[in-house]
Amino acid sequence: MSLSLGIVFASPREDAERILSRFEKEGVLQKRLDQISKSFLGLPYGKGGPLGEGSQGRYDQDPLYRFDVFDCTTYVETVMALALSRGVDEFEIHQDKIRYEDGEVDYLKRNHFTDLQWIPENVQNGYMDEINTEIVSLRELKIAEADINFPAWIRSHKIEQIIIPEASVELKQDRLDELKNLSSNYKSEVASLTYIPIVDLIIRPWTLDKIPSGTVVNFVRPNWDLTEAAGTHQNISHQGFLFNVGNVLYLRHASTSGKVEQLPFIDYLKKFENHPTLKGIHLMRVNSI
Repeated sequence: MSLSLGIVFASPREDAERILSRFEKEGVLQKRLDQISKSFLGLPYGKGGPLGEGSQGRYDQDPLYRFDVFDCTTYVETVMALALSRGVDEFEIHQDKIRYEDGEVDYLKRNHFTDLQWIPENVQNGYMDEINTEIVSLRELKIAEADINFPAWIRSHKIEQIIIPEASVELKQDRLDELKNLSSNYKSEVASLTYIPIVDLIIRPWTLDKIPSGTVVNFVRPNWDLTEAAGTHQNISHQGFLFNVGNVLYLRHASTSGKVEQLPFIDYLKKFENHPTLKGIHLMRVNSI
């Protein structure tokens, strides 16, 4: 605990301990995911990514974890790590393994691209399984494919993305130049994944009844062109959880509209019925570890 002007602030570890103790009696993973994710409803959306590599990070010193603000991915990651854990040390291990290749805390080891890194890494390490074919038949699935230009993405970074509190502009520029120079160590890779078309779900809404509570949903924009903003194409633009509340399947997510919220999933899907880029969903089950 730290004291400033008579106000006591909890450390992130103390916050994690408090959250874990609140849900310690619930042993079922899907119920833990539900209860923990629900406890964050109403908290603000963090633009630009609220998490980084902590105070020792070379390019992004945002905290390794926090519980007061989320973007879509950090919301999913944090809830998963908490739900899988019984103690703070265990939570920190899970958080790092979910967010980073081999759990190695390093900016360029972070799973920045959901389709290229986050999904395959978390399937490989056992945290998740893809379940599209448990919801619809294989012939109903479509394939999204994008060339992830990792070097161009690194080169697209701007000085505002170098998060080092109180660092001089000169130091930030040096770190930015250093990061861009590392782009030569990487190559483009093709990322592909299957997805369920949104139009099919709207036509046959009863298909949603097959989706288990606690499922992670990834929103698919096949070969989404972000070259101007981020130097590359990609396939995934957003993530969240799906939970059955009564007889209704709800999407619970950190929304760019400004906060962590929930709404009926079918209502959310209908917003994108004729969308030019958002075409489908990709579904994953969280596994007990």
